[in-house]
Amino acid sequence: MVQEMESTQIFAILSDKSTVNLLRTAYEGSLRLSGYVGKLSKKQFYAKLKNLCNAGLVEKREDAYYRTTTLGSLVYNGHVRTLEDALTNFWELKAIDILKKREDFPADRKESIIDELIRGSNLKNFTNSTHLTGFAMIKDFNRLIIEVIRMLENAQKEIYFASRYHDTHVSKKMFDKVDKGVRVHFLDGNPEQISVESRLNAILRTPPDQETFRRVNRIIRSSCFELKRLGPATIANNTNSNTNTSDTSVVPRFNSFLVTDGNQVIYENINYGNPEEFAVAIAKYDDTYLAEQFINYWRLLSRDAVIPKLLEVKGART
Repeated sequence: MVQEMESTQIFAILSDKSTVNLLRTAYEGSLRLSGYVGKLSKKQFYAKLKNLCNAGLVEKREDAYYRTTTLGSLVYNGHVRTLEDALTNFWELKAIDILKKREDFPADRKESIIDELIRGSNLKNFTNSTHLTGFAMIKDFNRLIIEVIRMLENAQKEIYFASRYHDTHVSKKMFDKVDKGVRVHFLDGNPEQISVESRLNAILRTPPDQETFRRVNRIIRSSCFELKRLGPATIANNTNSNTNTSDTSVVPRFNSFLVTDGNQVIYENINYGNPEEFAVAIAKYDDTYLAEQFINYWRLLSRDAVIPKLLEVKGART
């Protein structure tokens, strides 16, 4: 039975080498007992496989093979494979650490050498010289989700989040933070039918269990949770004079961004060819000035946003 897991529980499961091998094989799409090459008994194989399935990392498909779930693929790509690639370049990373401490090298010379070390190894597959100096450019949406979850996980005091996308794992992490007393200011840019308010209302109407019902009630009444909505705009394009109809397009009101604890920022750059799609995101990990600018931008956007009816009672009480 699949269970909701904390990150520490997943890391505990993956601390076993054989379990990691099973996850890798499932990611590659060929995991089942008859074809597994490894030193595991049948009992050991299924015990470790059960742990992966219960954690929601692996599931059985109709062809009888076990494959990674969306969460499993994210964990494998974002953590397991990245760590394995990093460890194969242990000495290159050690050299970078030593170089960064040297005070007798100009900054631009350091960056040049670090860039050469990275381009000469497989580190270039998941990082670059700027990433190691507090900056990253993210071109893949799945990598963006991983980075957003990581930043939410690290937040200790306050979060400003404006998003025009929905991801279940991101939402869960955000609500976990509310439960732990972190102040979350969320601006929802999703269409009404998939808005955060609609999803919370759906849970309240037909809760999967009493604990989930109580948790949602606790979250929407929490003084740590501020929710506003600024959904996309519908714009009329060319009008057809023969049919008296016009084409319309849905345009987001803003691009997504996240600020945690007033010093970490990740923000999305617009795809000018198709504003509804993700193009690229930029992360800055220690920049209080940039964080302040985006917090001010969140407040500016929120002036035109609406407070969901779900939270109006709380607003009246406060």
